[in-house]
Amino acid sequence: MIKSVARRSSGGFTLIELMIVIAIIAILAAVLVPNFIRARAMGQLTACKSNLKNLATALEAYSVDYGARYPTALTSLTPNYIKTIPACPTAGKQTYSGSFVSTIDPDTYLVRCEGVFHASLAIPTDYPRYDSGRGLIERP
Repeated sequence: MIKSVARRSSGGFTLIELMIVIAIIAILAAVLVPNFIRARAMGQLTACKSNLKNLATALEAYSVDYGARYPTALTSLTPNYIKTIPACPTAGKQTYSGSFVSTIDPDTYLVRCEGVFHASLAIPTDYPRYDSGRGLIERP
């Protein structure tokens, strides 16, 4: 007489298989998460630079209307030249400031993102900047 060996067939995973899958997911997360964080920071820096460019465009429009002179403060641009002064996406608050009238050349301006909000990308304090003569300045 032949004895039949009953096999237990289960549709689930064994503990070892489950642990291997969890380990693979953990390794993938450890590799990918820093890249996602850096990509987000790069996107925020790009948006910050875009805000600076928009402020520079508003300053130039103001200059055309006021005889090639720039305002003494960014708040002079609202609401006629720009709806609101934008907020830096990284800081989450308004960090843009400008210096407008210098004694050497009264028809220049420099607008910058104040603070160390882009330090994760090795951008120094008070950068990026937008200068009336040189345009966008990312680093010193």
